[in-house]
Amino acid sequence: MALTPTGAETTSSTSSLLTIKSSKSVSRKKSSMATAQLIRRYHTLNKELSQCLARIDQCSNNGAGEAKNETGYHRHKQGGAGQRYSAQQKANDLARIAAIRQEMDDLGGLDMYQKASTLGQSKQRGGDSSKWLIPVIESCHPQLDKKAGNSLRLLDIGALSPHNYQKYSSWIKVTPIDLNPQDPLITKMDFLEMPIPTSKDELFDVVCLSLVVNFVGDPIQRGEILRHSVRFLVPGTGLLYLVLPLPCIDNSRYMDHELLVEMMAALGYTTLVSHHLAKKLAYYAFRLDSVFPGDKDSSRKGSNKKGANQLMFPKKMRHDKPNRNNFCIVLA
Repeated sequence: MALTPTGAETTSSTSSLLTIKSSKSVSRKKSSMATAQLIRRYHTLNKELSQCLARIDQCSNNGAGEAKNETGYHRHKQGGAGQRYSAQQKANDLARIAAIRQEMDDLGGLDMYQKASTLGQSKQRGGDSSKWLIPVIESCHPQLDKKAGNSLRLLDIGALSPHNYQKYSSWIKVTPIDLNPQDPLITKMDFLEMPIPTSKDELFDVVCLSLVVNFVGDPIQRGEILRHSVRFLVPGTGLLYLVLPLPCIDNSRYMDHELLVEMMAALGYTTLVSHHLAKKLAYYAFRLDSVFPGDKDSSRKGSNKKGANQLMFPKKMRHDKPNRNNFCIVLA
């Protein structure tokens, strides 16, 4: 016989069952911790890799100034520091790049990172973040006839599963894309290389960037992804669903809620439809009320009216306090 925490006697079989449940709970906790550690480490390595590659790009004299980090997204020359970058510094960066890529391979590479992320959005760990978006979409389309069939078009960038919106398939038609799909139903695609719609019928009603922007290591590329999203949405009604880790918003030296809203307004996302700061994530839904003047026509060709070295929102210290992270978004 055994005693429960309340002092009551239990049979040995009941005691064994409690032990098994306790062991499973501990196992899940350890698994969850290991998954989180892998994701955090991969993020850190990818950011450092982007920084090393950016420095090499800056000093390049070949004029190309473009390469790809492990996310697959392009990085462009930012100019300015080429003269101060010595041969020894370049050699150090090249050695560090090799070491980073080796560690990434040892972790299982992008494929293992995405498998860990897929596990992280399982129902046992809270589910995927799409469930927050559905009520927002419904509030923006109160007259929508859900029985009409695939009324709204949704582009899911960095999709971990093609089934996140399956429950709503009668009124949402999803196009899931990812650099390294974990499911054959997800299209292998670099968002920045995705063909820009040439007609209104090809535009989307919703574009989802859930934990995508923060994964890109280069701040300028983060801004370019946000700018690029404008080219895929229906002006006036299109929604951008943006999810970031909460520390990117409430614990950064260079970013906060107010700055993010200001940046998005500059791109044409002048209405913050809804936002929610949860325990670990920050959820945002912006409406594309108008296309940024500098992007209205030229953006669909990948350019803007500002000079190459003139930034709308440069990296600028906002919260000079200890124990804060360096997450930022630079908008050119």
